[in-house]
Amino acid sequence: MVVVNSAMIMTYYEIGTIINQRKVWGNKYIERLSNDLKDYGNGYSCEQLKKMSQFAKELSENEIRLQPVTQMPWGTLITVILPKSKSHEEMLWYINQTYKNSWSRSMVLNQIAMKSYERSLINPTTTESITTSNDSSNELFKDTYVFDFLDKENIKTEKDLKNQMIDNIINFLQELGPGFTLAGKEYKLTTPTGKDFYIDLLMYNTKIHSYVVIEVKIGEFNPSDFGQLVFYVNAIDRLEKTDRDDPTIGLILCKEADKFVAETTISNSSTHIGISKYMLIEELPEYLERKLNGE
Repeated sequence: MVVVNSAMIMTYYEIGTIINQRKVWGNKYIERLSNDLKDYGNGYSCEQLKKMSQFAKELSENEIRLQPVTQMPWGTLITVILPKSKSHEEMLWYINQTYKNSWSRSMVLNQIAMKSYERSLINPTTTESITTSNDSSNELFKDTYVFDFLDKENIKTEKDLKNQMIDNIINFLQELGPGFTLAGKEYKLTTPTGKDFYIDLLMYNTKIHSYVVIEVKIGEFNPSDFGQLVFYVNAIDRLEKTDRDDPTIGLILCKEADKFVAETTISNSSTHIGISKYMLIEELPEYLERKLNGE
């Protein structure tokens, strides 16, 4: 199926290239070509040939061979990614992320609606142990997570927030990114000295083979939150991590985070920790406008 799909997409590209070389305004080349090809099935309708023409116009042959274009469904490429991308760079980004994360067409539409490309342009706040590492934990964090399933009217406490995340666990995991699984909510840690502690959300990421400790805060990030998370990360390393696992990672999910306070708090820390914000989809456009304009 992969070989057939690859051959089909390259055929469409070649047809589109021929159309772009020969069509002239008013000569009805596409209409005449469609009529000539009608015996080969409905795949060569005027509408389909126009899509092939657009496809060949947007991508070069070299880009198609270097990017995972031929590994993707034609429908996702031509009806979702190409028409909904605002720039060439955005189009290539969605092509690569769709292939890498095995997104379905509906998931691509959702990622575009939640402006995943624009959010990827904002560097997340993480410790140097994350940003300078050479493994895929570099891509673990986002500056902002968009939870379009949250009912803000019913979030009064951090427990309410955690409950809504767990009640919508599939959407929550999809927004976190590939490889995340839930190990436990309010995960109980018992120390060798008999003291009990409860982690908001304990995740495990199968891509990087690490536990991920998530603490959620309904308000603004406070430096004291960092100390609590460092303890949890170190405790998981000592009590749960096995020799097969890589070092545990921590994530603070908060509503707001002052850039100076966040960066100063985590500076010089050797623990793998990130600080990210969560928001509703209606809050996203204003936030992105401010951040992408350097505010």
